[in-house]
Amino acid sequence: MVLVPSLAQLPTYRLWGVTVARDELFLLAALLALWATLGRWIYNDAEDRNSGWAWQWGFGTPLTVIAGLEVMLLVVVIYLLLRDSD
Repeated sequence: MVLVPSLAQLPTYRLWGVTVARDELFLLAALLALWATLGRWIYNDAEDRNSGWAWQWGFGTPLTVIAGLEVMLLVVVIYLLLRDSD
């Protein structure tokens, strides 16, 4: 039997009127790092390939996370399929 601690036993923080657990903050920080790194990587890759659409790919791809993480990852796959190969 696995004992799961209740929310009352976890360290929590109050941010902007919302109570969040420490683990949720770590997950949010990891997703924000992924979001920023992914946009920068796509922009740099498109610039290296002399794409005229570099800033649109670099700026637009992370914005698709609004539709969901799966959609953002799908856009990355689409970018990898459509980019000019060397």
